[in-house]
Amino acid sequence: MNNKQWIVVTGASSGIGRSTVMKLLEAGLCVVATARNEEKLNELYSTMKDVKVISWDLSQTDNIKEYCETVKNQVGTISGLMHCAGQQVTLPVHMIKEKKIEEVFGINTFAAMLLVSAFCKKGSTDNGASFVLVSSLAAHEGAFGKSIYAASKGALEGFIRAVSPELAEKGIRINAIAPGIVQTEMVNKYFNQVTEEQKNTTIKEYPLGLGKPEDVAELAVYLLSKNSRWVTGQVIIIDGGHLVRKC
Repeated sequence: MNNKQWIVVTGASSGIGRSTVMKLLEAGLCVVATARNEEKLNELYSTMKDVKVISWDLSQTDNIKEYCETVKNQVGTISGLMHCAGQQVTLPVHMIKEKKIEEVFGINTFAAMLLVSAFCKKGSTDNGASFVLVSSLAAHEGAFGKSIYAASKGALEGFIRAVSPELAEKGIRINAIAPGIVQTEMVNKYFNQVTEEQKNTTIKEYPLGLGKPEDVAELAVYLLSKNSRWVTGQVIIIDGGHLVRKC
């Protein structure tokens, strides 16, 4: 077992992934920070002694086994995985093409499943390891143009529930976080493209306001820690009261 506890965070160059890295470091853990943009990763983490930067394109799922072997070679066994890397797409159903389905499922679903498959193997994780996958509120409510995205996250949630007893036998927990709208760079870019009225309408749908990346990161740190030792196979919705606002 490692003297240090290493947590792998994908999508670590921005948004929820970036906030999760920082919260884990505050908690005294070490982080393998992964994203496609090596320059951005180095800009963010090159001076941090408890961060190992491994740039990798996880949408190329044929190379995920190699990625996991690279992590093992560089830091040894891991104590947890936080899979934040993903792709969101808005596309009316009549415009759906097979290539786009494969693209979105590739990073959102297939990559996540393959990471879990590779890291759960004997000698890859510490005893009591925890895996956390980022889902989405889109898997729980209808939204125009979100069918592919919602389907990719719904499949991910089904995987988590089914695989959790199997992983429990290996001493590994697995859970998902399903956030509502979080003020990431991607969301801010979207708000810049819509009218002020549309933006305000969206914000009003969240009784506690829109989320911040650190709101999700705090929950991730809990699920990755020993404090959540009795939690597995769960999908935890964190949405500022959005789904219950009309109950």
